[in-house]
Amino acid sequence: MATDTAAADTATGGVVRGRDFRLLWAAESISKTGSAVTTFALPLVALQTLGANTLMMGVLNAMVWLPWLLIGLHAGAWADRHSLRPLMIGCQIASAVLIVSVPVLAWLGALTMGYLLTIAFAAGCSNVIFTAAYHAFLPFLVGKSELLDANTRLLGSEQAANIAGPGIGGVITQLSSAVLGLFVDAGSFLVSAACLRAIRGREPSDRTGTGDDQPRSTVRADIRVAIGFVMRDPYLRVITASNASTNLLMGGIQALVVVFLVKGAGLSPWAVGATTITISVGGLLGASIAPKVAGRLGSARTLLTAPVTDCFLLLFPLAGRGPLLFLALAGTLIWAVGIVVRSVTGGAFRQAYCPPGMRGRVAMTVRFIIFGVWPIGSLLGGVLGTVFDVRTALFILTIANILTDVLLFIGPLKRSRDLPAAPEA
Repeated sequence: MATDTAAADTATGGVVRGRDFRLLWAAESISKTGSAVTTFALPLVALQTLGANTLMMGVLNAMVWLPWLLIGLHAGAWADRHSLRPLMIGCQIASAVLIVSVPVLAWLGALTMGYLLTIAFAAGCSNVIFTAAYHAFLPFLVGKSELLDANTRLLGSEQAANIAGPGIGGVITQLSSAVLGLFVDAGSFLVSAACLRAIRGREPSDRTGTGDDQPRSTVRADIRVAIGFVMRDPYLRVITASNASTNLLMGGIQALVVVFLVKGAGLSPWAVGATTITISVGGLLGASIAPKVAGRLGSARTLLTAPVTDCFLLLFPLAGRGPLLFLALAGTLIWAVGIVVRSVTGGAFRQAYCPPGMRGRVAMTVRFIIFGVWPIGSLLGGVLGTVFDVRTALFILTIANILTDVLLFIGPLKRSRDLPAAPEA
């Protein structure tokens, strides 16, 4: 159920135009922009200040993703057991303190690679917990009828941050250093925390949503319930399996992109940046049109468009000099639009569909599964790129991604226009 503040905002023109949602939107947008700056600045600090080699750079990137595997499931249970807004504020403040310690130690000459790896891991843990609390909090702030619109705006600003963040980090690095970029990021977390603190809406004190007055036993038991809910539900099971298979193969494709464009296609490094920007622009477009697509086709049918838009990614392995690069980028753009349209639609469905007391756990169970396969996919891509040439490996992974879209047609999705509003009794 929505809060009193949300109800008041609805009466005056919609929750997504209300004060509380605007504050949440601002907090998320500022935080994501700062994090995008960090993804640019932190590796540069490792290179410029510590002289990190290629192996250590890979380890640094892995430390950011490792928390999803180690605490992803527990973070959802913690979010469902605690007050969400204070938890989000605490995560933002903790992230600011962690990030700002890096430039301070760098200026004191005391920064080490071990400490940088620790900070990357700790900041990743904070991000995982914030994500769990954020996904559980949004449905209390926004009514079910406006979840799709709210997710569209939030994901759109995230894609914009992905475009602007590295550019801001690049400008800061050119004018000063990567170390200063981390100060900017730390400040963004504090501003985000201030926006969250100003939100008046609160989640209900009783939000178990299970119909059981008995207290939950243990965190482990809560996690088992959430996993069982996802695995048994015919809609969540199919959607999660499809997303996991996509991320498995995307992990392999991402592992080969740079070496393919620079060595396989003989392009300059700017082509890598152009590909990243193209994906982000596609994500921004996808987020903006998701409500219209879901309204016209139906939310279930929107998810079933995966084989159509995924076919356009077959153009990417054709990348080469001149027109071939633009053809590859055009295909990548359409693919990215489709991915984000389905992501917004599926995310709004899950938030509205899950019982209130399980939203955090279910969101993190899904993310644990779909993000946990990413490192495996990267290894798969490396193996295929070694056994075959890189272009052939990309074709294999892309075709496999299209074939796995058949998972969406196993179950009730193919018989529905729209996804259900709640699980069957």
